[in-house]
Amino acid sequence: MILLTFNIALSDQPFKAREKDHEQQLAALENKAESIMLLLELHEYKATFFIEAGIAEQLQKLIRNMAFAGHEIALYNVNSDIVRIENTKKNLEQLLEKPIRGMRQKLRRLTYPEIKNLEFSYVSNIESSKINFLWRKLTTKTDIYEQDDLTIVPESQSPYSQLPFNDYVLQMTPMKYYENMLLESLKNNEYVMIYANSWQFFANDESPFELPFYKRMNTGRKFEDRLEQLLQFIDENELAVSRMKDYLF
Repeated sequence: MILLTFNIALSDQPFKAREKDHEQQLAALENKAESIMLLLELHEYKATFFIEAGIAEQLQKLIRNMAFAGHEIALYNVNSDIVRIENTKKNLEQLLEKPIRGMRQKLRRLTYPEIKNLEFSYVSNIESSKINFLWRKLTTKTDIYEQDDLTIVPESQSPYSQLPFNDYVLQMTPMKYYENMLLESLKNNEYVMIYANSWQFFANDESPFELPFYKRMNTGRKFEDRLEQLLQFIDENELAVSRMKDYLF
């Protein structure tokens, strides 16, 4: 099973000094998210979208469209406190008339008891993808486990290459090698969780983000083409794709 997920966030990367118009940034972000949904629609796949808690309420139209298309809506904590997350969760649940079950976190993390008190069902923990990913293994477990009455979903890691299935590996690894990683991993594991970020769909000349040099390659149209190639590969190999909540519960 492939758990296909996307982070929809503005502040995951620092902004360029010239990028100050928040409304324009949100509009550009919506446009990229709609491109992702179009690709998924063409292949008839449902994914989980982790929406940055700090901007989720400003993206209500986009979120409604995602939910209407059958995708799961979850929250992504980039730099929000517990009060912001709680209020955002409640407001989105009223908007969608269904519970928000998942939360993703990376650098800024709430404790599991805090997350459980907010009535989330699962947590997707991801690590910061830096240039040294080629020389490191993930620092935590790579299998789903239970803790404090929560389901914890760490990043997946390939037993074939020892590389994590993170955003940067999808961006930079030759696709044939990535596809082999995926097949080998599914032979050894019941699932592989894959994730990508909305900022990866911005070309360098249009991106509002100040990316480090090693993250400027294969962005924009090149990254969109890589995602299309991945989805086509999944089609050809008849691999199952699931939303997070469907697989977990």
